[in-house]
Amino acid sequence: MFWRRLVWLVLLGYLTPTALYGDFLTPRAADFASKYPPLTMVNGPQRRLLFGSYRGTLQLFESRNGKLVEVKTRELWSPVVRIYAADLDGDGQDEVVGYTQNARLFVLRGSDLQDIWNTPEKRFNSISALTLGDVDDDGQLEIVFIADNLLRFYTALQDVEEWKSTITFTNATEIAIGDVDGDGGLDIVLNSGIVLGAVFRDVKWTYTTGFGSRIDLYDIDSDGKLEIVGYGGDGLMRVFDVDERRLKW
Repeated sequence: MFWRRLVWLVLLGYLTPTALYGDFLTPRAADFASKYPPLTMVNGPQRRLLFGSYRGTLQLFESRNGKLVEVKTRELWSPVVRIYAADLDGDGQDEVVGYTQNARLFVLRGSDLQDIWNTPEKRFNSISALTLGDVDDDGQLEIVFIADNLLRFYTALQDVEEWKSTITFTNATEIAIGDVDGDGGLDIVLNSGIVLGAVFRDVKWTYTTGFGSRIDLYDIDSDGKLEIVGYGGDGLMRVFDVDERRLKW
């Protein structure tokens, strides 16, 4: 009952998705604990909710006359691990970006869940983390993800790889993007404990024990710099100050 009420509050506008799950995008998504399906808000002419199930199905719902009505269904044939919604082409309608357990990366139209593009089977053996961000400062969002232990940037609206790392990132399962050291440039934060500069992809800081199983970025102390907020497997929340290279509390 709690989760059903929470979804309705988001859909009807009483809670903003940002309050549920923060990210560099001012996000519209709430990605619940792993036992719940991925969920994201899809904005456009209609305000909709998209669920991705571990049965490999995407279900698009909207509110009609006080009822939550399913308007589209899409089979992806593999459990949906992560989904994001963002307006990639500036037309006012969100697109959907995500990946499945069998390492298929997909970009779909948010209006009808039809393909814009997706990767063929067996291009990647595994995808462990994904987010979106303008990491090359060109005014367009890129897909930032880890596939086969390499960090990769893809053009969002085309199946084009812009960059991939030469070093491996074996334990990262979460990515967040924002300016965490106050230098005015975006940083890429991996929950495995690594902070990289987005432009030069240089490693700025390594925290050997990792930031936590889940991470987010917030300006906790109102100093104008984002801190890393990590939630650990031990159930504790920790805050990391990157510009001072320390665990804040």
